[in-house]
Amino acid sequence: MNNKNDRMNAAILDRLSVQCPFPDTFEDVEIAGNGVRLYPRNKIGHIRADHDGQRWWNTVWRCHDELATSEMKREIDATYKALTEKDALCDLDALTRFCKSHPEACVGDSGTEYNFYLVGNLCDYWIRLITRKRDYNMYLSAYVKKDSQ
Repeated sequence: MNNKNDRMNAAILDRLSVQCPFPDTFEDVEIAGNGVRLYPRNKIGHIRADHDGQRWWNTVWRCHDELATSEMKREIDATYKALTEKDALCDLDALTRFCKSHPEACVGDSGTEYNFYLVGNLCDYWIRLITRKRDYNMYLSAYVKKDSQ
């Protein structure tokens, strides 16, 4: 590894937690007129991605994009890139191996969905990983840190 980004990529999986270190994010949510809970007020958006056997494909879903600075957007992009690099979750097999090595992160009864969390420098992240083929396999949700607002 010859640069800072390579070191970050290799270490990103080690930095993921199975316990949410920012639970208050999910308590402060917008409520629709009919009482339905919507998004956390500090959610910037999420990247939804799937691996087709050859490469990762993704779509960005904005929520409160106005909360994000250009530095936050760069961190979000770098986080996604680090997660999908060859020394991390480069494909569905690598994603599945990683998830299976953390059974405590499994949610629900299917045994195919896992929650992980990451505290970044500027944002907090909820990373939902799904091991099923022909499904969306990663949701990387980004939140403005409470102390940054």
